[in-house]
Amino acid sequence: MKKIIMMCVVLLAISSCKKGNDYVPLSEEDAAAIPYQMGQTVKFLNQDNDTVVFQVTWDQTHLSDYNYDHNYGSEVLDFGSPGVYCYTRTVELSSESYPSFISFTVYPEKGMYFNWNNELVISCDLPSSYESVTIGDLNHEFVHREKLYNQYTGELLYDWYYNEEFGLLSFTKGDFSITRIP
Repeated sequence: MKKIIMMCVVLLAISSCKKGNDYVPLSEEDAAAIPYQMGQTVKFLNQDNDTVVFQVTWDQTHLSDYNYDHNYGSEVLDFGSPGVYCYTRTVELSSESYPSFISFTVYPEKGMYFNWNNELVISCDLPSSYESVTIGDLNHEFVHREKLYNQYTGELLYDWYYNEEFGLLSFTKGDFSITRIP
């Protein structure tokens, strides 16, 4: 019985030692990594060479659980560490004529999540390169690229180009693609 009481006291002591939450701010520079503003329209050409117009329908800075988000939604069991919360900016683009939406979330130090219609989430750190690429007739500098192939078949799963000046430049997933029109 003494062992059970002693274990309860130890567990209570460990859980009460948890420090308060830290709130990591989102700098203006980090927030500006998503160049879109509320109400803005952005045009893309799809794989059929049709113009698809997306509009910014949501732009919000909010508090986020950094550990939870960066561990893909699983709880982190770390009783001795304080919770780490940060401010993030999320921008969502949607289209009335197209069934998909695009969402971007930027974290402190330019960590970014790209969400395509809840079918694909890409996590990356910006800027990771100073690569220059030509898309269509335009040359873009400081482009971040994420590309993934199926390790067994070699099939391209997605190819994503982004820069902080224009946002999403091009995105390919399977037979689907969109390329930004300036």
